[in-house]
Amino acid sequence: MQSPSGLTVLDAPRGFGKTALAGLWLSAPAPLPNRPVVWVPAPDARTNHVDYWDRALTVIQDSCEAVPRLAADHQHPEREMREYLAASTVPFVVVFNRVDLIEGDGLGERLTALIDEVPGLKIIVTLQDRASVEVLDNVPIDEYLSVDDLRFTPDEAVTLFSGAGIVLPSNDVHSICQRLAGVPALMKLAVEVVNGLPERSRSREMIRQRIDLALYGYTKRQVPPGAENSELARFTRQLAPARTVTVEIAQLLAPGIDVVPLLNRLESTGVLFHDRQLPHWHCAPAVRDALMRIDDEAGGASGERLLLLSRYCLERSDIAGAVHYAIDAQAWAEVADILNRHWADLLVDHAGLLRKAMWSMPAEIMGANHSMRVGRDMLELRLRTPSSDYGSRGAAASEFVDVDAATDALVRLNSGTVQIVVLRASGEYRRSADVARNLVRIADNLSVAQIGDFRSQLPALRLIWGVAFQLVGSVDDAATQLAIAYRDSLEHGPRFVSRHSAGNAALDAALRGNLLEASQWLRVEGDFPDVAGWLGPPSHIGGAIARVLVALDTLDFAAAAAAVEVLDGISPAGDVWAFGAYARTRWSLARRDPFTGLVTLQRAGAANESPVTCDASSGAAFLSAARIDLLLAAGEGGKATDEAAVLGSRMPIVQVSAARAYLLTGNPERALRMCREIDWSADFYPRVRVEATLVEAAAYHSVGEWSDAVDSWSRACELVEQTGALSAFSTIPRRVIEDLESRAQSREPSVVAFLESEAVEIYPATIERLVLSRREAEVLRGLSDGLPIADIARKLFVTQNTMKSHVRRLYRKLGVHSRDEAVAAAHRLSLLDVEPERQRSSP
Repeated sequence: MQSPSGLTVLDAPRGFGKTALAGLWLSAPAPLPNRPVVWVPAPDARTNHVDYWDRALTVIQDSCEAVPRLAADHQHPEREMREYLAASTVPFVVVFNRVDLIEGDGLGERLTALIDEVPGLKIIVTLQDRASVEVLDNVPIDEYLSVDDLRFTPDEAVTLFSGAGIVLPSNDVHSICQRLAGVPALMKLAVEVVNGLPERSRSREMIRQRIDLALYGYTKRQVPPGAENSELARFTRQLAPARTVTVEIAQLLAPGIDVVPLLNRLESTGVLFHDRQLPHWHCAPAVRDALMRIDDEAGGASGERLLLLSRYCLERSDIAGAVHYAIDAQAWAEVADILNRHWADLLVDHAGLLRKAMWSMPAEIMGANHSMRVGRDMLELRLRTPSSDYGSRGAAASEFVDVDAATDALVRLNSGTVQIVVLRASGEYRRSADVARNLVRIADNLSVAQIGDFRSQLPALRLIWGVAFQLVGSVDDAATQLAIAYRDSLEHGPRFVSRHSAGNAALDAALRGNLLEASQWLRVEGDFPDVAGWLGPPSHIGGAIARVLVALDTLDFAAAAAAVEVLDGISPAGDVWAFGAYARTRWSLARRDPFTGLVTLQRAGAANESPVTCDASSGAAFLSAARIDLLLAAGEGGKATDEAAVLGSRMPIVQVSAARAYLLTGNPERALRMCREIDWSADFYPRVRVEATLVEAAAYHSVGEWSDAVDSWSRACELVEQTGALSAFSTIPRRVIEDLESRAQSREPSVVAFLESEAVEIYPATIERLVLSRREAEVLRGLSDGLPIADIARKLFVTQNTMKSHVRRLYRKLGVHSRDEAVAAAHRLSLLDVEPERQRSSP
């Protein structure tokens, strides 16, 4: 209320401290110093405007001795009041309380005339009756303060309690404020209650109990006024269960009566307060609880009305409202049914409510619903570290609902999808994909009528199935389910599925090397706004990874750098963390920074290690291939081939990286043999096929079989032209490319584009494979064990001088100058347990 003149309106029900607020403002040293203030009290009952202005004129004259009084008989009190106020040399401040009690028309025009004809006049009016608010519809109002402005905010509540000498944790005060809706009269009552408690008894639970008890008494005494069985009293009890009241809800709970006048009367009493923007009414949660208790004591049926409200909300697709009312009614079977049918809708904006509902569920209900119990665990993020149900032994099939045996399609699909998430969290990707295939079969055979029961939920399920396929490399199945999830979510929701499925479809295409398809999905994904809250990271990360891979494959390094920055800002990475780590290693390889890539792999593995090792994990295969490639790029040929030998994976991407390791360390024959053994009959990865064909071309080139080399080179170029994956050329030495290109019949545009780009060779042209002789390995073992030179010599039956010569040669071979450096190099190169040969190779 900072304006020094004009009209200020305080519009709120009883109990919102309008008079107190005006008094506090007027008593402040600014902004209206030394001005006469007149308080015109509220009339005792409805009155006409002549009597109101007559009373106001009398009060004004009694309050100001500086202006001569008018005759006692006020013939025209309104005009005389204007003349009296205008005669003052100092502008007045006049507070007109409860002008909504003035009957008749013209109040707005009278206030406007008063302000226009009395220079500098400041008028403050208070309103309480919602039905009379229209009296000011056409009045120029300088300041308008309503319920929202007059309620205490949580921080203001802390100041209120602190000013009363009450020291409580701010979270406790915020909780009190929320429960009392910040209503000033109720907050004042709360301060009195807490002040009456000994400090040692001011626990959060004790404070709530005492405030609720005081609110119950306050509500019973004060609202609604009148006889126990009056129409307004009955109406108030009927409305008590409603969290939000509209005219339609009031008619639902109190059928057969005109509810609008009663709603306005309830607002005037302070039981309800009005939403400024919407035709809704609310009451403080503590008052609502007190009213339901009063209704139950009077033999009411608040439980039945809560269920009525739950079903009303469900019919209008207000799933959160339906859950709230079912929980209030403690109708747990109803709650379970709603969650089973609509959990996907709740996940988007009401994850907290979903969590509350699951944790409030009685043990007997939860025990009979295994999928809901597991869903609760998932929400608590327990399954990232396995819960007690699945910790050491994985998820036994007997513990799950038999998907095929269940008769209700919704139960079958929901229960099976929960199983998928549990199995994925346990690292059992193959089993999760098997369950997903079963569910796809069920969903694809649903009738139109069956689909109609949970049309908005099915896209979210298909999204989960698609990711399950993605994690085992079933890229065709993944592409199908993600595309259906995207299409159906556009029409039926939930909207986060649209962005999530588009991003993961782009990732699926990028991993395969179908860059055109990936780019199309990325454009689609970019049309959707960011997903807020905890669903944001999983909805965004698929597209972010795809952008990195597409930019790298098309040699757009500026775009790749920007995409990596976005990817680094998304946390947690969720189920596709391995693909995110793979994309970062590809970026490290493109920058010739393999050591950063190796650190990335180590940290990603430590942060996301699955509890169960799964040979079917495509993410694990991509990371294994990346590790081999990074070791090769670091010049660690021996470690790269050892890694390839240990892995023994049958996934093409790992086999191609292993073949490249043998090629670049001087074994082209074995590289060719490995490429020929790759099984391409499963899901097709065009980009991996490109790299395999390039390895073949380079291997034939290395052994001088020119016809086969050129033939493989031509096929590789055709595949690059089809996929657009220019970065694949970086996987073999540039001089080999130039030599093969000079022998080819035609010069492909993709090769020209690569050679003219800024792309660097990922791997050194010459990679050494360091091995030790048996004697060198024995000396190194002695150094690693911390033995003195004399002890090592005695152990190996040589003189100390001979031993010193061995040590010097070993240091030269390792490129080190001390025992500590030698031991560090031995650990880095895995030389303490292996004895490979030293080879130098140039494909």
